[in-house]
Amino acid sequence: MKPTFALYRRFLTRYLAHCRAQVALLGTMLLAHTVTSVYAPQVLRGFIDGVAAGSAAPPALARAAGLFLAVAAGRQLSRGLTAYFGESVAWSATNRLRTDLLRHTVGLDLSFVNRHAPGVMLERIDGDSNQLASFFSQLSLRLLRGILLLAGILIALLLEDWRLCLALLGFAAAVTLILVKLRSFGVPYHDRLRAAAAHLHGFVEERLAGLEDLTALGGLVPALRRMAELVAVQVERAKRAFTLGALVWPAVNVAMGVGTGLMLAWGGALALRGEMTIGTVYLLFSYLNLMFWPFEDLAHQMEELQKAGGNLVRIQRLFAHRSSLADGARGRLPARPVGVAFDRVSFRYPAAASAGRAAAAGNGAAEAAEEVLRDLSFRLEAGRVLGILGRTGSGKTTVTRLLARLYDPTAGRVTLNGVDLREFRLSALRAGVAVVTQDVQFFRATIRDNLRLFDPAVGDGRLLQACDRLGMAPWLDRQPEGLDTVISSAQLALSAGEAQRLAVARAFLRDPAVVVLDEAAARLDPATERDVEHALKALLAGRTGVVIAHRLRSVEKVDDILILERGSMAEYGPRQALLDDPGSRLNELLALGAA
Repeated sequence: MKPTFALYRRFLTRYLAHCRAQVALLGTMLLAHTVTSVYAPQVLRGFIDGVAAGSAAPPALARAAGLFLAVAAGRQLSRGLTAYFGESVAWSATNRLRTDLLRHTVGLDLSFVNRHAPGVMLERIDGDSNQLASFFSQLSLRLLRGILLLAGILIALLLEDWRLCLALLGFAAAVTLILVKLRSFGVPYHDRLRAAAAHLHGFVEERLAGLEDLTALGGLVPALRRMAELVAVQVERAKRAFTLGALVWPAVNVAMGVGTGLMLAWGGALALRGEMTIGTVYLLFSYLNLMFWPFEDLAHQMEELQKAGGNLVRIQRLFAHRSSLADGARGRLPARPVGVAFDRVSFRYPAAASAGRAAAAGNGAAEAAEEVLRDLSFRLEAGRVLGILGRTGSGKTTVTRLLARLYDPTAGRVTLNGVDLREFRLSALRAGVAVVTQDVQFFRATIRDNLRLFDPAVGDGRLLQACDRLGMAPWLDRQPEGLDTVISSAQLALSAGEAQRLAVARAFLRDPAVVVLDEAAARLDPATERDVEHALKALLAGRTGVVIAHRLRSVEKVDDILILERGSMAEYGPRQALLDDPGSRLNELLALGAA
């Protein structure tokens, strides 16, 4: 896919529309720079002709010199202000583009996110946007300035001599044709270069995240070797992209040199025949020289345009991706507590996601392509807590993902109080269904911001009340700066129990209708698990809950039990009823655990 003028125009108009005032000031400065640039040679032409003819009085020449200095100063001032407003417009536009890309990306479903490493996505959102700063400021402005300057020169020459105007117009058309023909020559190479850079960023991000394991298991040398291979690919693509992109400048330089020589020879011949004054020859030379710099500048900028073209194509591809999860119309969940039901639900992960799950589990891709859930039906009454048991790969976590609507069922439906999840707005559903997992992600920020996820609407009063309700007040009192204490990740700053309680508090603050605990206590020792139980009990109070567990201890206090085997229901019922049945699968699992 090659960038078209329509693509360039669409991005310019879309992202410059919100800063109209700055664009208007920028246009004024561009116009002022054009007028002063075209008028300055006119002043000098009069000065030269006056001196050559010997008819100009010294005061008149002094006034002409002073006028020229004033015009030159105005030209430099307008040029500086143009650069200032240009950078302001560029960063406003790129920041808006970056925001749109981030908003679009976080709205995509997990099947897209799982296909791209975080570093790759960071490069596509931030890196590609940064590369377009020159497109929105320098490139587009220089193109506009060159067009205005060319128009001003042609008008001035038309008033002077139509032949000069026509000759210069033909020369400008020839150079412009060269630029247009070579405009997209290097775009595919820059596109491949950006792809290689994104791949390298993704690789580095993943290895840094797993640095502890790489160091402990002796994997640093292979990782560095692979990184060197990726760097070599990037260097090779960079050489091709920059070498081919640089072909524009020599071609334009040759055209400018030939054109200047021909125009000066013609002007000199006219002057010798008395058909043109020396001052007019200087005027023609000045305008040619004035035209040379915009064309030379644009020739250098064509390489940037090719880079911008590659970035625009990549950004357009990202915008073209659409989430497979259609937003519903219902803005609110049913009143709490709510009942949960799976009605003949079957599910198969998308190809990329299933391949990743297969690799993680050590299974083949063919096995991963099978249905993870098969015709699963159960009903959890409002306010009850369901414990789900099963071997690894039985579909336990998939149940939670469907309940949070990270995916939609392949067949069947998941409901809250009889309403299909697909009828709710995603924002309302995500606010009403809270998931607490064993892998807790924290940010390098204060405890306050980690608890409220940077939402300023959540005040300190609510935070302190939640911590007290969950039994975390003594722990918070021990922190050196209370809510202002800065933490990073659970691995760097918090024990497993502290991290889990903070995750529970984070969910508690959302006041959800449904709480899902996905192996929330799997990494805790028995003593720490007992400490966290109080917080979990407070979180589940008055809410419908789903508890995923490997250890039977984690479901000792649930109301109902669901046992899964290879994506199908093996047993379901009230926990006490299953315990009272000697032949139940639950008792079989308890016997195996005791053994």
